[in-house]
Amino acid sequence: MAFTQYATDDPVAAEVEKAAFEIFPLLVGAESRLLREQYALAFSNILGNPGEFTRCVTGSSGDRLAKISALLEAFRENAELLVDKTWVEARDEERKSAVAKEIGLFLDCYRSGKVREAFPRFLSLVRGLAHLLFGEQSSDRDFAEYVFRIDPRLGLFFWYVDELGRVEASVADGIMETLLLLGVFFIASF
Repeated sequence: MAFTQYATDDPVAAEVEKAAFEIFPLLVGAESRLLREQYALAFSNILGNPGEFTRCVTGSSGDRLAKISALLEAFRENAELLVDKTWVEARDEERKSAVAKEIGLFLDCYRSGKVREAFPRFLSLVRGLAHLLFGEQSSDRDFAEYVFRIDPRLGLFFWYVDELGRVEASVADGIMETLLLLGVFFIASF
């Protein structure tokens, strides 16, 4: 789960990385909603702006739904902006169009409550974004480590997405939804 070495010599970034490595398995293995929420909040504070994710997992269901709806809209805007503003070679235009289409397909699945269908779409979408941003290097085994050296938060996000791919088949629906929301939160805050 951890990089073979910490991806940076910066002690603050290394502590953030270490905390993420410790929290992620606790989140995935959380047996109660309360624990899941607390681990998700801790992880969201590492990935994004501290405190902003709170209303997505706590509060009344009406508050949570309103916050999640706003989060999904910010996600859509940021993901579309990333796709639209990314310059690609002519040979990658088709891939760029597919990634743009995947945004809507993911959101349609998620909003209709099909979390199990939305999960692989999210992974595909993020991997497509990574390819648009970093090219073929995004397929390398050490891609997250590479990105971590450039931007620790972004590298941690790509590590997170790799981990999502590893746990996809084994997590319960409630945990899967929380994991998806954390990924959406990162892109919405990017």
